[in-house]
Amino acid sequence: MYYEEFDNKESENNEFVDAEYENVNNGNDSSGGSDKPPKKKGNGPLIALIVAIVVIGLGVCTIGGCFLIRMKDNSNQILSNQKETTAEQDIGNTKTSNNAGNYTVTDVSGVVEDAMPSVVAITSTTFVESSNNDIYDFYFGNGYGNGNSGKQKQEQVSAGSGFIVDQNNNELLIVTNNHVVEGADKLAIQFYGQKNKETVSGTIKGTNDKLDVAIVAVDMSKIPAKIKSGIKKATLGDSNQVKVGNGAIAIGNALGFGQSVTSGVISAVDRTVEIDSKKMTLIQTDAPINGGNSGGALLNKNGEVIGINVAKYSSDSSSSGSVEGMGFAIPISSVKSEISKLEKQKTRQKQDEDSKGYLGITGRTVDEQTSTEYSIPRGVQVNSVIDGSAADKAGVEENDIISELDGRTIESWEDLTSALDYYKAGETVKMKIATRDSGYKSETVKVTLGKQPKETSEGSQGNNNYNNDNGNYGNSDDAEDFFSFPW
Repeated sequence: MYYEEFDNKESENNEFVDAEYENVNNGNDSSGGSDKPPKKKGNGPLIALIVAIVVIGLGVCTIGGCFLIRMKDNSNQILSNQKETTAEQDIGNTKTSNNAGNYTVTDVSGVVEDAMPSVVAITSTTFVESSNNDIYDFYFGNGYGNGNSGKQKQEQVSAGSGFIVDQNNNELLIVTNNHVVEGADKLAIQFYGQKNKETVSGTIKGTNDKLDVAIVAVDMSKIPAKIKSGIKKATLGDSNQVKVGNGAIAIGNALGFGQSVTSGVISAVDRTVEIDSKKMTLIQTDAPINGGNSGGALLNKNGEVIGINVAKYSSDSSSSGSVEGMGFAIPISSVKSEISKLEKQKTRQKQDEDSKGYLGITGRTVDEQTSTEYSIPRGVQVNSVIDGSAADKAGVEENDIISELDGRTIESWEDLTSALDYYKAGETVKMKIATRDSGYKSETVKVTLGKQPKETSEGSQGNNNYNNDNGNYGNSDDAEDFFSFPW
């Protein structure tokens, strides 16, 4: 503190002055004056001694002060000499932020108020057939005495989210994840402002399994006027501008309870994550992403959509460590073009088994690894073609690879079968195939879909090895990607 006082006084008065030192001088001035009281006899020697001591003390203080100043000057000179001889460049200090107050993690009410009218809750219902394994039903056929085990249809209900991205002349268009709506027989959409049981029916317009995005269409005439006046289209941002540490807000139908909000920061960008055997490049955030948030919006501080919430990382039950704050979202800029493409597709209703159209093939998925290893296109490789089927009449042959159906990208068997669920028997569709004889060059053929064969045989799943010009390849352990019943 003594050094600091010297420095401060020097800068203010252009001289080295110490306040304490001044006080001592002012209170101990030894010069005479006419107003001094007369000195008492007998005290002269004592007073003289005291004055001498004070003067000597002041002299020491003065020297001490000068000594300290001199030490400071010498010290500065030494440091200056060291800088002149040092070769390493000063790396500098970190910069402090001057953006305080621009974004407060704990108060996002303003952003949420503006963005919430664009976010929807989606309830997906799928009817699945399950065999009844009860021993009574095995012998008596569900109590009807027909001796068959029978099958029952059960409802599977799941919750998800989405956000309004656009509208056309008569439809409201909603973006969500493909896995939220895939295979759904019914979609119920709950808009902002609707009560728990107030929903509007939605229809799948287009999907992309690889990118995990889908468009759901809602008939505008079915939306109540009061609700219609309160909903808005989301504003899409630029996820390429997102930086680690930026604020993030997630809105979605968490656990099916309705719209809820969580907030945090961007933890990482361009994070490679494998989900259901698909590698995806995603945004990572510590804003909690819970079940039901899939398909919802990840927003920046301006309320712009920067991502589509897709997944969260959970620790394995066998793991000794816990995982917290690892949610993921699809960067919106990476799927904008695909969203625009899906918006233009024709809205279709899912067909029942009796009216659904069939190709009449068996096939398997050509995944990314197989495509790269054997230099063949991704899609569905035809294993066999049923005589007289729709595919047979269109000239489809064994080992052909189907990569597109009616403008929809086909990269897996699931893509193909899911797409065919929305086409009736008798409809003619364009299908892009790559033939082995042409070196797997793509060509487009027209196929008039047929009816489901009355009798189908599953056949053997065996090794399922296929030949091409590069040799044999197969995936005998991966029965999931191989289906031998006709579609």
